[in-house]
Amino acid sequence: MTALTLYQAEWCPYSAAVREALTEVGLDFVARQVEPEPGDRRMLRELTGTDIIPVLVDERGEIHRGAREIFRYLEGRDAWDWEADHRRRFVEHRAAREADAMGKLVARFRRDRPGADVDESPDAAVVADVPESSRYELRVGDRLVGIAAYRLADDTIAFTHTEVDAACEGRGFGTRLVRDAVDDARRRGLTILPLCSFVAAYVRRHPL
Repeated sequence: MTALTLYQAEWCPYSAAVREALTEVGLDFVARQVEPEPGDRRMLRELTGTDIIPVLVDERGEIHRGAREIFRYLEGRDAWDWEADHRRRFVEHRAAREADAMGKLVARFRRDRPGADVDESPDAAVVADVPESSRYELRVGDRLVGIAAYRLADDTIAFTHTEVDAACEGRGFGTRLVRDAVDDARRRGLTILPLCSFVAAYVRRHPL
């Protein structure tokens, strides 16, 4: 028996859907990255007979090509105790997907470098809601040093991700940003959906 192996790419929505199904079923797997263009996937074609992703090779070496075929295979596996809870969390994170939180985070890869040093303390910063940009901004003077992005729907505010200038990390600027954003949302009577792990940790530490 060999490990489940998924040939996939992170940007591929079909691959993402299969990864979610694997999570819900509770199956560990090995992710194998493929070339971005199908025409360049010679090795994948030789191994699986296709250059279209995703492709899942199960423990017996059987090949399941495409999301629909993989789903049919996974539906035959035993349910996991946490399957319903993972689906619930997937649904809750819809706001983060609609806000392209993942895309914004990926954009920081290899590009997230500290700005100039910030001599001021977090107490000198100002936090302001910028509804046209769907985010709270943390500024020191004219300099933007952090954001807490959100999606607002009716009386619920979903915090999707936070970013703080690397020059300010570990100094309390992120906590100042999240504290003021959460306090403002609570003053407005909004239900907070903390999809960002930083906001979630703050809300757990500071319940109403």
